[in-house]
Amino acid sequence: MATIRNGTSNIKSKRPRASYLPQLILLFLVAAVAFYGGILVGMQMVSSCSTITAEANAKSLRADSKSTQDDKYFNELVNAEVELRLHAAKSKSDNSNESGTNQHKNNDRSVHGDVRQRRFPETTSKFVIGSALIGKNDFLANFDYGIPKPPSKRDHESDPGKDDVILLYGSTKALPDRSTGVVYLDESGNGTSLPHLSAQDATKNCGALNVIFTDSRKDMQQCIAIVANYESYHIQRWMRINPAGNHPLDISLPLSHVGRGMQDNGADKLEAPGDRSAIANQALLETYFSRLDDTLSKLGPMAKACAGRDNTVIVMVCNTGQSDLLINFVCSAQARGFGDVVREKVLVFATDEGVLDIAQGLGLRAFYDEEIFKTMPKTEARVYGDRAFTQMMYAKVVTVQLINRMGYDVLFQDVDLVWYQNPLPYFHDRENPYFGFDILFQDDGARSTRYAPYSANTGFYYVRNNVKTKFLFRSLLFLGDMILSMNSHQQAMGALLDEHASLTGLRVKTLPAITFPGGYHFHRKKEVCVMMDIVLEKHTPYIMHMSWTTNKSNKILFLQQMGLWYTKEECKDGGGAVIAKRLNDRGSEEELEEACCLEEPFIACHYKDKPSVEQCKDTSAPPIDKHGKAFWSYHCSED
Repeated sequence: MATIRNGTSNIKSKRPRASYLPQLILLFLVAAVAFYGGILVGMQMVSSCSTITAEANAKSLRADSKSTQDDKYFNELVNAEVELRLHAAKSKSDNSNESGTNQHKNNDRSVHGDVRQRRFPETTSKFVIGSALIGKNDFLANFDYGIPKPPSKRDHESDPGKDDVILLYGSTKALPDRSTGVVYLDESGNGTSLPHLSAQDATKNCGALNVIFTDSRKDMQQCIAIVANYESYHIQRWMRINPAGNHPLDISLPLSHVGRGMQDNGADKLEAPGDRSAIANQALLETYFSRLDDTLSKLGPMAKACAGRDNTVIVMVCNTGQSDLLINFVCSAQARGFGDVVREKVLVFATDEGVLDIAQGLGLRAFYDEEIFKTMPKTEARVYGDRAFTQMMYAKVVTVQLINRMGYDVLFQDVDLVWYQNPLPYFHDRENPYFGFDILFQDDGARSTRYAPYSANTGFYYVRNNVKTKFLFRSLLFLGDMILSMNSHQQAMGALLDEHASLTGLRVKTLPAITFPGGYHFHRKKEVCVMMDIVLEKHTPYIMHMSWTTNKSNKILFLQQMGLWYTKEECKDGGGAVIAKRLNDRGSEEELEEACCLEEPFIACHYKDKPSVEQCKDTSAPPIDKHGKAFWSYHCSED
């Protein structure tokens, strides 16, 4: 119906309800925006601190994305992390508005809706964000710090409870892939295990790698703390112990700061030297520097002649008391075909005139200076660590330092060893995986605190001449007070090796024990099969060093059992010096080698519980160790 009034028209009709739908939808959207906008504002007010942190981290992530090589992966990582944080914030907001409900702290909600606890929370995100496991052998093969493996070749494949390395990632850029990101626990707290990766894959994005070596013995009750702070390259030790004296670990005491030589029995194996040792070392240094120019002028031509084309000098230090061991080394080398090498390369530092006569009588180059060595003992050490032993240890430091200072590589060796093979080609071989190391030591076998971490035996080692090794031996020279106070340069050397490896990047390597065996193998029952392989000629090492032995008398007996004794009886216990002087006085053409050396080794069975090349079945041969089991009664597998 239409009504016309005054030239206009008003049309009245009934409109369908659907025509109001757009307005209703618009009104609903406005209301929804207002509603959810209010919720978001509330969430922002409740979790403002979390938002600020998220914004800061988002800026960091955006900055990181400029340098990442995989933008797609990075964007996925950012989106996933944003969603996780939004869900976590919403969960926190919802929980805060519900009275009587449990407060779930440090929980994340994944994009799939399951609630999981972060293994590494936001409070550590600036220095730990992820983790992975690497097989220990794989890790050490790729990142060889030079530390020794277990001495026996049969033990190093597996060490239950120590088979893996834990790697912590300090930033998202260091992560190798998404699987090693933040690892979650499920609601029950069980969670997923850390991913197990190869050393190469796990570290492919690591710009730097800090390594901590530790041994958490049960009796030590050890804990490890990693603190995000200004960088330090040393481990700080705290123990529940009284550092003022020899008191054992006491869990009731507060944690006190101690040195790295402190043991759980309260003994400090790296105690600072006192004034008495410092004064004694000052006198030794005065002699060293006052005689230095004259020493270098005399020593220089001899060292140059020994060095030859490979620039290597074999250094040995000896007094008359140990001269029969020096004679035996030369005699055994001659019998085994190394006589020419020894006469060409060995430079003997004689600490008395008797050894000077012996060395020259054997055709070796020898250096002797009465002023330098006048305080040195002429007799052998009666026991490890006595005064004679300590003074000889200091002499061994000075001699290596002098040759190293002149620019030569040094193979230092004690006199109580025999060569099975000439070891020089081993150190000169550029294909040898250890060729890149600056200094290489025989494995001592001891794993005590005082020799950590290298267990370096200072009776046989090779030094490459470079600026790092020169600095090392200068430093050791000035640590004479430490050598004197500890009665050994092995302990001082071990501490300095660790320091210089950290300080200057000195590369130190402990040689494979089975290739360069010593007293550890000879005396320890668990190494009996290693020695069995040697005496049965199934394995040929480079040397046998009769270390870990109380005195010279026992060394000789053990060398005789091993078929490594080539010295005539009349040349023992200083007899060689007497014969050498008599030959010199007479002007005899007979050489000392002819007078003192056996063509075949003298073999005798002295102790049935020690390795021997002949089966000591004679029941009259006693054991030397308490309850010692006969060596030849062991049965070793063929593998």
